[in-house]
Amino acid sequence: MLKTTTRTARRLSRAALFSLVRGASYAMGASLTGYAIWWLQH
Repeated sequence: MLKTTTRTARRLSRAALFSLVRGASYAMGASLTGYAIWWLQH
């Protein structure tokens, strides 16, 4: 039972870390795209 909960906790933490990195990269890409559009217009 302990192995299963450890494995589940590890899987959940990995999924949370992956979604955090994906969200951060999406935000960075969106802001860089906005900055590039602003820079090209000015």
